[in-house]
Formats: sequence, C-alpha cells, structure tokens
Amino acid sequence: MQITKALIKKYLLPGGLIIILFAAAAVLAVQSGIKAVSWKFYVLILIFLLIALFLALVFRWILEDEAGRQAVTGRIEEADEKYRSLLETSADGTLMIMDRQIAHANFVFLAMSGYTLQELAEMKFEDLIRGKEKNDLRLENLFRELGESGRTQVMEAGIHCKRGDIREVVLAVSKINLEGREGLLIISKDMSGRKRMEQESTNLRNELQSSILMMNLPIASFSKEYLSCDMDATIHAAALLMHRKNQNAIIVNKDGSNPVGILTDSDLRDRVIAKEKDYKDPVFEIMSSPLIRISDQALLYEGILQIKENDISHLVVEDRNGRITGIFSTEDLLEVQRNSISYLIREVNAAETVDSLKKIHNKIPVLVKILLESGARVRNITYMISTVTDAITQRLIGFAIEEMGEPPARFSFMALGSEGRREQTLLTDQDNAIIFEDVPNEKLSEVSRYFLYFGKKINLWLDRIGYQYCKGEVMAGNPQWCQPLSRWENYFSDWVGRKSDEGILGVAVFFDFRIVYGEEQFARELRQHINKTVSGKEAFFSSLAREVASYDIPVNIFKANGAETSPALPEAFNVKNALSPLTGFIRTYALHNRVAESNSIQRLDKLLRLNVIPESECQELENMYCLLMEIRFRSQVNAILANRAPDNTVGQHELIAIEQTMVQKAFSEIKRYQEMIVEVFGS
Repeated sequence: MQITKALIKKYLLPGGLIIILFAAAAVLAVQSGIKAVSWKFYVLILIFLLIALFLALVFRWILEDEAGRQAVTGRIEEADEKYRSLLETSADGTLMIMDRQIAHANFVFLAMSGYTLQELAEMKFEDLIRGKEKNDLRLENLFRELGESGRTQVMEAGIHCKRGDIREVVLAVSKINLEGREGLLIISKDMSGRKRMEQESTNLRNELQSSILMMNLPIASFSKEYLSCDMDATIHAAALLMHRKNQNAIIVNKDGSNPVGILTDSDLRDRVIAKEKDYKDPVFEIMSSPLIRISDQALLYEGILQIKENDISHLVVEDRNGRITGIFSTEDLLEVQRNSISYLIREVNAAETVDSLKKIHNKIPVLVKILLESGARVRNITYMISTVTDAITQRLIGFAIEEMGEPPARFSFMALGSEGRREQTLLTDQDNAIIFEDVPNEKLSEVSRYFLYFGKKINLWLDRIGYQYCKGEVMAGNPQWCQPLSRWENYFSDWVGRKSDEGILGVAVFFDFRIVYGEEQFARELRQHINKTVSGKEAFFSSLAREVASYDIPVNIFKANGAETSPALPEAFNVKNALSPLTGFIRTYALHNRVAESNSIQRLDKLLRLNVIPESECQELENMYCLLMEIRFRSQVNAILANRAPDNTVGQHELIAIEQTMVQKAFSEIKRYQEMIVEVFGS
C-alpha cells in the first residue's frame, strides 16, 4: 500500500515528534543520576512500549484513512464511468468537462469535430466551441449562469472542426457534480444535416409551387400562333406550308374564314403515307373534324384534361367571341414540363457541346415569364436562374478539364457580384475569378499558366452562351483575378486597410463571393481572413457607407419637379442603380457583423436573428428589393420576347399607376437608408 504525502504529514510527522520527545526524556532520566539499573531498564521498556502502541495507532489510522480515500476514489471513478458509458450510448455528440478541462468526448463528438480525445484534452474550451450569435461563449460564464447542478441551458453554437470548418450545432449544457467536483455535460446536436434537408425541402417546395402555379395559369399563356389553309387546298400545299413554318398542325377553313377542321402531323402519317393517298387530293378528305375548342381563359390543367378525355393531340384556343387565337398541343405540354428546374439541370448535365448549353440557356426567359405570371416570389426566380447558371458553369469546367487534363493544383472557381449573391437577372455580365492553392515558387509559373488559360476558356464559352464579358474585366481569364489563396488574402487586406476611398470604390463586388466549383475550404479560409481583417477597421466601413450613399436616386420621378411651367423629370429610371444602394446597405451590415451568407435576403434574415436590424426595417428593405427586382425581370422578359435587347431602364409606360406610386415611395425610403448608413458608419 502506497502511503501518500498527505498521510505522512497528517500522522507520521506528529508521531515522530512525540517519539523524539520520549527518547529525550529517557536520556535525561538516565543522566539524572538514577543509580538503580532496574529503573533504567523499566524506563526504556516503557518508552518502547509507548512507541510501539503509538505506531500501531498511527498505522491503523493510516489504513482507515487510505480505505476511506479509496472508497471515495472508487465512487468518483464509478460515477465517472457511468457518465462515460452514458456519453458513449448517446446518439448525439457529447462532451464532459471536469475541473475546467475537457475530460471526455464520445465517438460521435470525435467524428463531428475530427479531433482525437488526446487532442481535445489539450485544447481550451473556447478554442473548440463558439457562440452562434456571440463569440464570447466562455466556460466560466456557463458555470456561473447554470448555478446549481441539474439545470440545463440550450443554445446555438459552432464547433471549430480540425479540418478548419465550423459545424453548426445546438448545445444542451447541464451542470454536474461528482463527489464535490463541478463539471459540465454538453450534448451537441448536429444541425448541418438538418440544414441540408431543409434546403432540399425548400428546393422541392419551390419547384412544386412553380408547377402548381403554372397549372393554374390561363392556357393562353402557353398556346402558339396557328396556320390556316382553305379546305380545297391540296394535301401537298398544306404539308409544304407546315414544313416551311415549322408547325405540326394547320387549321382548315371553309370559304376562307370558317374553321371546320385541323390537319396534324399524325393525320399526314396515318391517312396519307400509311394509306398511300395521293398528295394532290384536297386537304378536307384527311383533316380531323370537328375542332375541339377551349376558352383562352381556361386553366392549363383544364386543357390537359380535355386533351386526355378526347384522345387528341391539339386543342384550338378561342377568345370569348369565338375567334381562334392559337393552338395548344401535347408538344407544348412537354415544353412546359421541360421548363422545370430539375429538367433543365438534367439537360445541362447531359449536354456535350457549348451550343447545346446555349439552347438550354435560351429557355430561361420563357420560364421567368411563366414564374412571374404565376406569382412566384422573386427569391425563387433568382434561385432558379442562379441554379441553371451554376450548372452551366460546372459543365463548362468539365469540358475544360477534359480538354486540358487534370488541374496541377487544387482550385476553386468563384462567382462574384450578382452571381455570387444568387441575384442574377436576364441581363447579367460575368463576374468570376479563380483561387488555387499556394504552391512552391518553382511551380507557380506553370500552375498560373494552366489556370489562366483555363479561365480564358471558361469566359469565352460563357460569352458564347449568353453571359456577356465583364466590362471591368473582373473575370477568371484576367491574370489579376486568377491567383493563389495567399494573394487573394493580400488583396482583401489591402482593400480593407486603405485609409481613403481611393482604390476601395468598386471592390464591393469581391465581397459577394461564392464557390461554384472546387474547394469550398478556400472560401471558408478567405471568409475567416476577411472577418479577422475588418475587425476595428471603421475607415473601411465608412468608405462602403459613402459608396452606398453615392448613388443618385431621383425622389420625384414620374412627377413634375415643382412649378407647372417647369419641365417634368425623366419618366424612366435605371432599376439597377436603384437596387445597388439596397444591396450595398445590406452588404455593409453583413460584413460588419461577420455574416457569411452572400445573398441579400439571406443576409437580412441573419441580421434580423442577430438583432442588428429591426424586423420592421428588414421587412421594408426586403419589400423594396422584391418590388424593384420584379419590375426589372418583367421589363427584361418583355424586351426579349419582343426581340429587343434587354436593359435595366424602366419607363413610366411599363408601370401601372399603383406601381409608380410604390416606386416613388421606395425611392424616398432608399434615400433615407443612404443617409442612415452614413450616420451609422461615419462620414
């Protein structure tokens, strides 16, 4: 049995002092002149008996104390083992803190964090766990807030994982007591899987919503122009007209204006070719009659039901006066189905050429028109456009790698600006860049050459598809924006560190970055670098605020500027310039509060949860943003469908009276937010 230092101090030292005193007394007694030998002998015997008795008592006390200590240790170990067993059986990541140190973690937590138990034991709690909304989640604060053992506190937090990312979790923290030792039991529920499921559910819900809304649109939105011919025209003449106009049906008229039947591709196949009928015969001999008609106000799903019930391929669409306005066919129905997001993405992934991707891209305006008419939310429309753009870009990168071979280093293709924010419209130029890993100097030239050519190839293909070159040349094919990670970190450090507006204005586009292809880790590292760099840099935020305030917003648009004799202000406005202060306002607050999201609406949602911007103002900002984006989409769609080049100019004639009032109100509020941000971040 091992005797501890504490026992020696407690028993043996006092006992030794007593023995020394007894021995000293005996010596004095002998030297005192006692002549009788027997007295000396009896004194010595008595001393040794007393010493033996004392030692026996001491060892008995030692044994009892050691037994008690072992019993306490056993109870502690037993309780500790019970907690460890509880930790290991938990389906969630569980952590145990004892004596202000990480004492144990179960297998689930180790898998979540990527650390070993030994590595965790050497870490500070604050280096492992951070608060969701505050970065000052500290161990002592938890002990103090929990008070007595048995209480539980639930909070959102993040685990700093070994690979560098932050895993979002919900923590349930309880205070425990093991034989007088205070500790914490922390159960962490992983939220990343749930967030993925929520995103997938949102995507599915958006697509189902779009499908349902489309089914409830008037069939007139999907019908096409029709051809017509006289009933006495030859089969050959009717077929030739259908071929020349690339149509699969033609209306047959009697006396030039009275529709009596329809000739379709299937009629030509079944009644002419299969039966070897003379193509010089009149068309009325093979036409389908009578016509099956439907009102142009009937809903799409009603037209589908009528096609199935009558087992036909074409419906004649007519207005309330009975005048034919178009034809709706089963092919048109297939086209509606093809215009769903999931179908477009499948088409993109199956495409083998740049030209085939261009054809898919050309479908986007039609789909946007349908979504606008169905009342879809702006965030759903921008999500759809960005999703298709991402898929096209990823497919082009696949083409480039097939041509050039595997990249010589890890890299990321980065979207910037409106594409980075997932806020593309039908008139958006390219804003992209490449980040590649830091490589030794001897390899840098070779790696840079590969990625620069790679970027130029992607930019060229995107331009061919319909994504115009960036006028400011912020593109991956520009050597300045095709750099290793360390150089990108230097770029952001330089921009943030400028003490004047010179060199800062115009760089906000880079802070809206998002990885489209490649290493997500580079984005995380860059975001962490930015968050660290902007801390305390009030001059940087002041410059961003002044840039937001620099946009000239006309507050009296659509109205005369005062006296009756004064000329009216321009009855048109640039909707992009009106949106820029809104996105800039939101971006500035997001950067100041370390918000990782790049989309404006998502940034607003996060700022609201952080209590940075009041709910009423968040709602107002979102409403103004959605109003202007919807007007922008509608104007661009109308231009494309009218074979005009889309732009960002919206005229008064494009808005109904209530929209003009809403735009004027929005412009007044934007001016107010421009003044507000300058007041908040300094002039």
